[in-house]
Amino acid sequence: MRGLLVLRVATAVSAYPFYNFRYLKLMDEFAKRFEFYCFAGSRLPTKNEPAVTHAKVVHVLPFRIPRRMGYRIGPLVSSVWINSVRPNVVWLFDTAGPLMPLLFERPIVLDSDDPYILMPGKKSRVKTLNELRLLRDKRVKAVVVPTELIRSKFVKLGLDPEEVHVIPNGVDTNLFRPTPLPNDPVVLYYGTFQEHRARLLAQVVEHTCRLDPEVKFLLVGDVPGWFRRRIAEMGCADRVQMPGFVPHDELPKWLEKARVCLFPQGRSLGRGSSLKLLEYMAAGRPVVATDVEESFPVRESGAGVVVPVDAKAMAEAIVELLRDSKAAEEIARKGIHYSRKYDWELMVRKYVALFEGLL
Repeated sequence: MRGLLVLRVATAVSAYPFYNFRYLKLMDEFAKRFEFYCFAGSRLPTKNEPAVTHAKVVHVLPFRIPRRMGYRIGPLVSSVWINSVRPNVVWLFDTAGPLMPLLFERPIVLDSDDPYILMPGKKSRVKTLNELRLLRDKRVKAVVVPTELIRSKFVKLGLDPEEVHVIPNGVDTNLFRPTPLPNDPVVLYYGTFQEHRARLLAQVVEHTCRLDPEVKFLLVGDVPGWFRRRIAEMGCADRVQMPGFVPHDELPKWLEKARVCLFPQGRSLGRGSSLKLLEYMAAGRPVVATDVEESFPVRESGAGVVVPVDAKAMAEAIVELLRDSKAAEEIARKGIHYSRKYDWELMVRKYVALFEGLL
């Protein structure tokens, strides 16, 4: 691997801080290995600061402007800054890549977890990356996606298969370590409470509490008010703990409390694997997941139970795992073994090889 001063990498984001853990983690790891710059179009007010990165973060606009305007102006200004530091490689990802003007003087590596882009101000995915001239530019030397499923979608959109590289999501196996399953029947979910998960999750809590009078739920994240009210209406609020947002590096101590972990997604989004599934597995926790594209690590590893998108079916699988210690422990071992293949260090090495191969 090349030394820190040999390879200079620069990226741009429309706004910083942001909450995409994959890219925060990669920025942090790249900054340990390269001379790494991140140019941000604007600074967004946040209730909870993201993980601190070692990267040199520069806010290119010294004042706040409307977010929609920032999406247009920020990339333009950032491109000038990127050229000024003369990087060996320009690394872009979804938060800025599709809107970035093509003013770069160096080869581009574009990261994307979906062949469709959510444009600012739109409620639906309205453009494919294939419609954007960024992918057609000769300076885009490589496109990185997290799964073979997404790679096949890009190839169908007309990209050269040799230029589309699969580098999966990773897991920090030093942080997420296996611990014994507790005796308490605690069921954990952490992550976003967007509608495609939260609606189903609320139903799962209700059905499971009816099936098992001893079960407890630990729901970690920024829980919306409507969800809290729904739990209160069920009459089982005393069995549901909602501690709010928890910094990522503190999640392992909450995982230690869980006997079963959940992936309650109501529909496939076509966006590849979930980071939380790998973290659940690395911590040695059996998983109950719905049958959507994103739950493929559970199917591949055998580290859990995959059920139809149905709250009752999910509740029944949860109760069965809570009561069958032998099955839960066997499933957990499969997850631990599977997760080791996705250690972040292995994923970062693939990026390093890709960047250095462009020199």
